[in-house]
Amino acid sequence: MKGWMAFALLFVLVAFAGLRSDAAPYGAKRPSGTSRGPTLQKGKPPRERGEVPGTIGVAAGPRMGGTAVYPAQDIPLKFTHGQHLGLGLDCADCHAKGTTSTRSADLLVPTGAACDRCHGQQHPLAEGEPARCSLCHTKVEDETRVTAGLRMPRPLLHFNHKLHMDKGSECESCHGDMSKVRLASRLQLPRESQCLECHDGFQATDRCGACHPSGSDGRILTRAQDDRALPALVPHGSSSWGMAHDLAFVEDHAPQAKANPKLCASCHDDQFCLDCHDGAIRPMRIHSGDYLTVHAMDARGGTMDCQSCHRLQSFCVACHDRLGFEGTDDGPFGVGGPLRFHPAGWSGSPGAPQGHAHAAQRNIAACVSCHDEDSCLACHATTAAATPGLNVSPHGGDFARSARCDALASHNRRVCLRCHAPGDMNLECL
Repeated sequence: MKGWMAFALLFVLVAFAGLRSDAAPYGAKRPSGTSRGPTLQKGKPPRERGEVPGTIGVAAGPRMGGTAVYPAQDIPLKFTHGQHLGLGLDCADCHAKGTTSTRSADLLVPTGAACDRCHGQQHPLAEGEPARCSLCHTKVEDETRVTAGLRMPRPLLHFNHKLHMDKGSECESCHGDMSKVRLASRLQLPRESQCLECHDGFQATDRCGACHPSGSDGRILTRAQDDRALPALVPHGSSSWGMAHDLAFVEDHAPQAKANPKLCASCHDDQFCLDCHDGAIRPMRIHSGDYLTVHAMDARGGTMDCQSCHRLQSFCVACHDRLGFEGTDDGPFGVGGPLRFHPAGWSGSPGAPQGHAHAAQRNIAACVSCHDEDSCLACHATTAAATPGLNVSPHGGDFARSARCDALASHNRRVCLRCHAPGDMNLECL
C-alpha cells in the first residue's frame, strides 16, 4: 500500500514539473509587474509580486505544452547546425523552400532527399547502400525502421518568408546565430520583441493583425481554433506596450485602458468590459476598500464616469434612502442637519449668491436624481401656484420683455403654469 502511495506522489510531482517546464523558455526573463515591490524567497532571487504564478497552467486546466503562438514540437532527430555551417553550407542548401514560402504553416524542415545529397541514398534506401537511419533519427528499430516521425504543429501566426527575404532580411535577423546551435527548436523562432524592431509603424506596420490571426470582427484570435488545449495568447513582457497581463494588471489596467483603448479593442469587445464592470455581481476590486467614504468627490467631478455603470435615479438614490441620507427636512442632509451634500452658499436667500443655478442649467438630470419638482417650486413658484412659494425668479432681469419669454410661452404654456398661477401679472410677456 505504501508503495502505491509513493508512486502516486511521484507521478503528481513529475506531472506538475512538466506543466511548469513549458511556461517559459529556459533562460528567458519571466514576466513581472512594475508597480509591485519584490518578494524575497529563501535561497531564490527576488520575484515581483505581479509575476504570473507558476500554477497558472494547473488553474487553466489540462493543456498542451508550448505557447499560444508556437505549439509544442516533437523532433526525434540528431542534428548539429554549427557543424554543418562550419562545412560551408548555406541555410538555403537545406531549407530550400524558405525563400519561396508565403505561409507560416509551410513545413520548411529539410526533406530526406536533401540529406541524401551528402549522406548517400537513404530515402529510399538504395540497393547495396548500408542503412544509417540512426545517424539522424533517435527512434529507430533494428537500424532499418524509424518508429517516430516529426511533429511540428502550425503556429498561430501569419508569416511570409518570401516577403521578408525580398525586403533584404537575413535568416540571422529572426533566428539568431545558428553556428552555436545543435538541434533547432521553438527557442530559435523569433520573439515578439525581435519583430517589433522592424514593425515599429515606420519601417513596417505595427498593426497586431498583420501577424496575429484575426476573426471576422477584426479582433485577434487569442486561442487556436483547431486545438483548444493550447494556451491562450496573453500579453507579457516589456514588448506589450505596458499591457502585461500579470497579477497586478487587474487592479492597474484603468490608466492603460484610458490611454490606449484601441489596443484593448484589438482583443476585447465592449461586452467583455461590461461583464465585469456592469455585471450582476461586480468584483470588489473595481473600487478601493474605503471607497464608500470618499466617493462623493469622484461623483461630483466625474458624474459621467459613474453613470457608465451606475444609474443615478436608482442606484444612488436607493442607497441614500436606505442609509437615511434623503433630503427631507428632518433627515441628516436636510436644512439644519449635521451633514450637507452641497457646499456652503449653494442655495441661499433671494438676492444672495447662488451656486446651484449654473449646475441646474448645465445638467438638470443630475439634480432630479435626488430632488423632485417640489424642491424647485418651494422657491421659484408664486405663493398662489405652490405652497410655499417665494416668487424667486430664475430667469434673470428683463426676461418678461424678451423674445425668448414669448417663444417659450407660445411653445408650451403649461410649463409656465408650474410656477405662475393663472392671473399672475408675471405670467404675461410684456
